[in-house]
Amino acid sequence: MTDEPSAAGAFHPAGLLRYPTYVFGKLHKAVHAQLATPLREHWVLTHLAERAEISQQEMANAMEIDRSEVVRLIDSLEKAGLVTRTRDPEDRRKYRLAITAAGDRLRADTDAKILEATDVQLARLTPAERETLHRLSLKALGYDTEGLPVSS
Repeated sequence: MTDEPSAAGAFHPAGLLRYPTYVFGKLHKAVHAQLATPLREHWVLTHLAERAEISQQEMANAMEIDRSEVVRLIDSLEKAGLVTRTRDPEDRRKYRLAITAAGDRLRADTDAKILEATDVQLARLTPAERETLHRLSLKALGYDTEGLPVSS
């Protein structure tokens, strides 16, 4: 991981940089490039850490991805010992997902790496600017920021 935020390259696509969504995408890619863990797997582990057991369909809905993609993700996480998948006793057609202790450790480690990478990418911003950026991003997405943890 580098200690410098990514610098804009020689090519400045002004036509694209005028769109906040493009800029946020570049920011996301810059943070993602510093991590050794696929973010989708981290999102699954984070969601499971915040919930009791949930179904694969509930995970697909929460992540807004196709159920077949969730199956592939869970297959990989289960094989690595990070998630358990058990039959739902009330509906044997469904599986219940839960995070394992190893999965929770990996989630916590990845959380720390994401914070570190975010600190690198947002180094040019003051803590107040970081909090403002985060709160405005949440607001733009329609989240009520009252009670949500916003790191600075």
